[in-house]
Amino acid sequence: MNRRRFLSGTLASTGLAACGRPPERPALVGADASSGLAGRGHRWQEPFGAPGAGGDVQRADVVIVGAGAAGLSAAWRLAGQGLSVRLLELWSAPGGTAIAGSGARGPFPWGAHYLTLPGPDARHVRRLLRDVGVITGADAEGRPTYHPDALCLAPEERIWDAGTWIEGLWPEAHAEPEDRRQHDAWLALVASWSARMGADGRPAFTIPVDKCSVDPEVRALVDVPFSAWLDALGFTAPVFRWWLEYATRDDYGTALADTSAWAGLHYFCARRPDPGDARDLGTHVLTWPAGNGWLVEKLVARAGVPVETGAVVRSVEVEDGRVRVWAEVSGPSGEGRVIGIEAGAVVMAVPTRLAKRLLSAGPLLDPLLNLPDSALPDQAPWRVAQLQVSRLPTAHGVPTAWDSVVYGAESLGYVTSTHQAGTYGGPSVLTWYQPLLGDPLAARRRLIDEPWEAARDLVLDDLAPAHPDLLDVLERLDVWHWGHGTVRPVPGLHRVGRLEALRALHPRVHLAHTDLSGLSLFEEASFHGIRAAEAVLALFGRPADTWT
Repeated sequence: MNRRRFLSGTLASTGLAACGRPPERPALVGADASSGLAGRGHRWQEPFGAPGAGGDVQRADVVIVGAGAAGLSAAWRLAGQGLSVRLLELWSAPGGTAIAGSGARGPFPWGAHYLTLPGPDARHVRRLLRDVGVITGADAEGRPTYHPDALCLAPEERIWDAGTWIEGLWPEAHAEPEDRRQHDAWLALVASWSARMGADGRPAFTIPVDKCSVDPEVRALVDVPFSAWLDALGFTAPVFRWWLEYATRDDYGTALADTSAWAGLHYFCARRPDPGDARDLGTHVLTWPAGNGWLVEKLVARAGVPVETGAVVRSVEVEDGRVRVWAEVSGPSGEGRVIGIEAGAVVMAVPTRLAKRLLSAGPLLDPLLNLPDSALPDQAPWRVAQLQVSRLPTAHGVPTAWDSVVYGAESLGYVTSTHQAGTYGGPSVLTWYQPLLGDPLAARRRLIDEPWEAARDLVLDDLAPAHPDLLDVLERLDVWHWGHGTVRPVPGLHRVGRLEALRALHPRVHLAHTDLSGLSLFEEASFHGIRAAEAVLALFGRPADTWT
């Protein structure tokens, strides 16, 4: 359905189309809420010379560059250890791709919006959830119990399929018998891989990636495109393949052909069900109206150090006995100035390609600096929109769920901010997501040049089939462009040792970003933040039990 048909249907529903008068409603308002983010993030491309001897040089024990989930987790791990910590963030608020917003209709996520129930391998996530009151205790078998407010309410998911909403994400109305047969065969294959242990005694797939098996028989899948692997196994039915690609687009922002078979299986097999609990399918999620922004807020509070927002780090100089971080910050009156922070260690909680550009050349950093960008993880661009509505659009079939998907659409659909509050009919915010497939550099260039009006029309066209009355309830539509949204787990990225070699470049420089796992998950980002922080603690002679 296109824009003309959408508007025509809306006019007809109001009884105004026949007489040719336009609907009497205020013009739709909105903005690009991420305006300026790309400009700040690309400041590294501009010439920079550190100030001379008279420059403003401050001191700290540790500098953390980036206040996303990784940087905040590092600060949380360092809290209470007697070290002075500076936490620098490019944007005007902490959170990275887990950032949240708030408007007239309440809070909403701008990015990551849920967390699957952490398995026993994700010790650090369970620790955080206990710390913030989401894990409230344990049952008789020692399994965590969760606060009911954080467990996603039913219905959790629905899909618009053949003119109605049905529960779940399987498009039953479009499926042929062969699609159903392959779907059942896939579930059996997933069950087998979920239970598989490698020759090294580790699970084939788990979270965090560091605890996955490195058995060559398992890791051989990293070099094979997911699409080719599926072809070889006879998984070729079109509706079934759409369902699989929805999964890779959802977590990775990639098509089947741009995803390794290892990463494709990881999506389905890493969140392993509890073998002692027949009710646990490994798919339950925790969520909040602000998405993972709720976790960001809790981490900021527990880190105990202020997040210095609007700080554009321009260079990181490394010597044997110290590091010096140069950053552009705003002064008390808003004027820009350059400061240097001399520290004993730096945690680079930013994408690896950015870390490479910020670190000054030197033989100690050659393992990273001599690598071409093509050897480093890259991120898929995303387009996100917030639709503030006076009431939820009319639903035919399953009532409004937390996650709503339109079969066959280029987007992933939307999540409803008020679902967790048990509010099903009143004002709400619909957060809509679309990964941009294909060449990420070309897609990023398109996003930089895209006006708000173009993004608005894309969103409305996408939702038109399922919600012909959307314009009747829509009050505001804002967009966000993530140029570097989710790590692309392309074939070859997860070869054993490839990502691990980037972590500790120098005793005083530690990379900590989710792309070091090759997957953009809160659990992975937090893992690397904590891992880097514990390496810093050892450097300062404060060894402690690991949280990971």
